[in-house]
Amino acid sequence: MAAALGLSLVVLGPVKLNVNLFDILSGSHSLKTVEAPEKALSDKNGRQTYILAGNPDFASAKHSAAQVYEALSDSGAFESLSLYIDERGLSQFTEYLYKYRYMLLDAETRNLLETGGASRVAEEALGAAFGVFTISLDTLETDPFLLVNRGIQRFLASALLAGGRMQLREETLAAQYEGLWYVLLRGTLTPAGVALTNKNSGARKIYEVCNQVKEKNPATVFVYSGLPFHSYESSSKAQREIFIISGVTMGVILLLFWRVFRSLLPVIISAAGVVISILFALGTSLLFFREMHILTFVFGTTLIGIGVDYSIHFFIHWKGRRIEAQVFRGIAMSFASTAICFIALGFAPFPILKQFACFSAAGLASSFLSVMCLYPRLAKNFTEKTFSLPRIRFSKTFKTGLLIFLIGGLAVTLFLNKKNIRIENNLADLYTMSEALGESERIAAQVLNHGSSGRYFIVSGDSPEETLSREELLRDRLEIEIVKGNLQSYAAVSLFIPSIRTQQSSYTAGKALLSLAEAQYEILGFPAETAETFRQDFAEARDRYILPDGELPQYLDSLISNLWIPTPAGYFSCVLPLHTQDESVFRDLAGEIDGVFFINKTKDLSAELDALTREMLLLFFAAYILIALLVRGFYAWKPALRICGVPFFPLLTSVAILGGLNIPLGFFGSVGLLLVFGLGLDYMFYLTESENVPASHSRTIGALGLSFGTTALSFGALALSSFVPVHIFGLTVFIGLSSAFMASLLLRK
Repeated sequence: MAAALGLSLVVLGPVKLNVNLFDILSGSHSLKTVEAPEKALSDKNGRQTYILAGNPDFASAKHSAAQVYEALSDSGAFESLSLYIDERGLSQFTEYLYKYRYMLLDAETRNLLETGGASRVAEEALGAAFGVFTISLDTLETDPFLLVNRGIQRFLASALLAGGRMQLREETLAAQYEGLWYVLLRGTLTPAGVALTNKNSGARKIYEVCNQVKEKNPATVFVYSGLPFHSYESSSKAQREIFIISGVTMGVILLLFWRVFRSLLPVIISAAGVVISILFALGTSLLFFREMHILTFVFGTTLIGIGVDYSIHFFIHWKGRRIEAQVFRGIAMSFASTAICFIALGFAPFPILKQFACFSAAGLASSFLSVMCLYPRLAKNFTEKTFSLPRIRFSKTFKTGLLIFLIGGLAVTLFLNKKNIRIENNLADLYTMSEALGESERIAAQVLNHGSSGRYFIVSGDSPEETLSREELLRDRLEIEIVKGNLQSYAAVSLFIPSIRTQQSSYTAGKALLSLAEAQYEILGFPAETAETFRQDFAEARDRYILPDGELPQYLDSLISNLWIPTPAGYFSCVLPLHTQDESVFRDLAGEIDGVFFINKTKDLSAELDALTREMLLLFFAAYILIALLVRGFYAWKPALRICGVPFFPLLTSVAILGGLNIPLGFFGSVGLLLVFGLGLDYMFYLTESENVPASHSRTIGALGLSFGTTALSFGALALSSFVPVHIFGLTVFIGLSSAFMASLLLRK
């Protein structure tokens, strides 16, 4: 495995650890048509950062922002980083408007020219030229109707509507809020900059630099906004939890081993087996997937408990350089049933489950092969001792009474909490930000005032023209909704780069100005022949069109870079409605226009998780039928029925207790139930295999107590995690395993 992984690194490039919460769900979106552009959009937006330097004095706020900008510019963590909007950039933008002035008429100007209002356009130009407000008249000789000025006003209005309340001040974007001036620093991290632990970690560098600047300027406060900060916070916490959970769990389990076996040899061999299994699982996952999500590794820590189970049964039944045959058979049946459950996860159309299935199945196979092939060689010098095993003995009457009591208790609990038993997933509940970051986001939302709520349209087309034309149809409908109050504004590429059809319409409408040229130039004081030059220039601009993939000024290019998404599958754009109200209106709009899709990622993926939860329950029953057939092939009817009856206890118990805690049966809980099903069967396999060997049966019961303790500890530790998916997964498995262990003792012969 190590050699294969090493070769793949040379041939296919490096592997990576994925820490983005939304990437747990990537590749599973129901809108397959826009999966590629939606992923590209999410990837770029997921790397964007916003830093606000706040200070009562604007000059101090700008100075602090400049210090951060200078320090981060050379960090290597940013794909782009901007603080200043310099005059050169604005000049390039003005030149662009001038070059395409006949093609970029706004809807109001175009409508005036088409409906006989050309004289009004001329009069407004004269009023601006001779007015008290200072405007640029550098191009007046070739632009007597000030089309560039009208374009600048429209573009600035559009940019301000899309950009919130920020205003241009001393070459920076700034806004005043609650007595402080905030200066904006925008950045897009490189893919390496999104990483958590390497030297290019962008979020960590931002925090370090801002803290250094704050030490020099105590009155300055910094506000952070953007997904990288949330990924850094949640994933850093997850890494700490993995280290603590794995370390403490492993330590306690090894301490129990030493206490039971009174020898370091089982401890060393078991620890080595677990480490080898985890490394083998990690290598296999990276070899096949090239990356592994941090959540896969969190779930994968459960291999500690599963691998240790095999070690417990091996060493407890190891006698004088041999082990009872029925123990090997029990381990084999346990491996088969658990592997079936893990493999079943791989059939779910959900990327992280495929990773988890691969990771767990590989680690489980490694543990099984180690016990079957390596342990007998390594344990040659281990001598049988008097083990300190837990004694678990029930009388037949007590077992019957307790079984009836438990079944009755389950029935009552299920009845009392039937309203809370439901399939429900809410993606927003999977992550809770810290108080400090939550306050940062609150201030950033007020200062930036973007009005984006995570809802957006994806517009598709086979060509840039088709995409822009469909986008303009959508914009016409959005303008109506603005009047109705369903949104305040929107951001779209076609606001800045219209379709060719619209550019042609603008050019055609501009012909109405030709007849007014002589009079306009005469009033402005230019020679009469200047009008002829104007007409020639107009004629030369006939086929001078602009497209999103053409040569654009840097300012405009950065403005639309997050909205225009060309892919090998076609051309896509994002239309971002701002300050929205009724979401159903936008879904209806998308359904009425070909090639337009409305996405509310949080809500859509929550609904998709509901569907996947139902699929997981179907996988549960499919795995049950497969294992039942396997069990019947090896056992007679009565023991087969006892074995197959165990899974119903953890299923009903978990559902009942989760309902009592008002925790809906969600996706991660269903994953836990599927694993409990496989792990719970292990207890009955070991008991059934040892029933006809009294001496071995006594040891098996004690081994099961120790096995349950270590496995429950491994999974139960996950229930202490602050990361909601891990918490629910660990809690469900812990409840289910406890129920399965009790059911096995009560149903045994």
